[in-house]
Amino acid sequence: MKQAIIYVFLVMAIMAFATTAMAALPDATQVTYNPSPAVPGSTITVFVQLENKDYSSNTGVTLGIETEYPFTPKEATKAIGNMESYAKASAEFTVYVDPSAENKSYNLKLKIASTSPAATKTATFPVVVSGKEPLIKVISTSEDKLTPGEEKDISLTVQNIGTSAAYDIMIELQEDRTITAAGAIIEREITPLGAAAVYVPKMNPGEQATATLKVSVNRNASLKNYTLPVEISYRNSSGTRQTDTSYIGFKVGGNVDFDSTIKEKSSEFIAGRTVDITLELFNRGDGKAEFTLIELSTDAGTIEKDKQFIGSLEPNDVDSVKAKIILDKALATGTKTLTAKITYQDTDAQMKVETLQVPIKVYSVADAATESGGMNLIIVLAIIVVVAVIGFVLYNKMQKKK
Repeated sequence: MKQAIIYVFLVMAIMAFATTAMAALPDATQVTYNPSPAVPGSTITVFVQLENKDYSSNTGVTLGIETEYPFTPKEATKAIGNMESYAKASAEFTVYVDPSAENKSYNLKLKIASTSPAATKTATFPVVVSGKEPLIKVISTSEDKLTPGEEKDISLTVQNIGTSAAYDIMIELQEDRTITAAGAIIEREITPLGAAAVYVPKMNPGEQATATLKVSVNRNASLKNYTLPVEISYRNSSGTRQTDTSYIGFKVGGNVDFDSTIKEKSSEFIAGRTVDITLELFNRGDGKAEFTLIELSTDAGTIEKDKQFIGSLEPNDVDSVKAKIILDKALATGTKTLTAKITYQDTDAQMKVETLQVPIKVYSVADAATESGGMNLIIVLAIIVVVAVIGFVLYNKMQKKK
């Protein structure tokens, strides 16, 4: 009797084990993704439907998407739970597509598992990746202002704003010559120095790269805005080379650098007198000064017509103003200062103010008379010496004739 009972239990255990062993995992019967086709550098939403096609149930079912180029799931595994026989369940995943993915079909790998039966299986489904053509443009420059005669490194930032990778990229400043009706070639005033091209092996969608090129500005370049073409050529994933042209702009301007001096005066600066002066104003800089207004003042007295409008001063240009300085007799004599306050508009249309100071020496009446007397004595002595030399020469000639 005991043996029969043991036999029955053994048969039941074997049947239970066999039933468990024969239980199958659910199948992924439907897989869809949106958008279709997938675009490199973006995400897709993957919808997976599971179906338990077996008569036995599954416990602790999980569904996952494996991280395998070019796919990276935001959430690798999701819990489905228990699935009764012939039941269905679904899950949704967000999957990132690598920007460097090429235009072709890739396999998306699913992983299905359960705790009872303790089993795991994988399944693959094709996902078509198709980006549009690459498109590389200049999006920024390190400099937008140059000065005549200057040499400077310019950094260009380029970006692949397309939706597929670009290969063998060449970034090059182009010759931008003007040909007249007579056939004469007018060279541009901003030219590249050294290598005018930079090579970049690959750029994925959204990726940026920096190209540094050296340019030179003609010393006599006009102060204005310039546009230079930048040609960018590259290959797409199929190997076809295409060319796009971007344009970068520069403003050629310069800084104004003033200097001044007193060119002429009607007499010496003597306290209590009025002196007519001519003040010359130089622009030694590379920039143009416009709407120039000069205001004169001095600690030696007062000035008539202390404000005068000059207008424009080009680089290496000079202009002059005339003024009367009424020297105050009561003020101390000695070294004084003529101050010129200059208000002007620079090449950036910004109003600026610059102050120059010119030293002047003011004499008292007595000092002026002493200095004048000293000068007169020197002149008289010089005349006497000249007359004596001439008389000596004439006397020698007369003696020789005798």
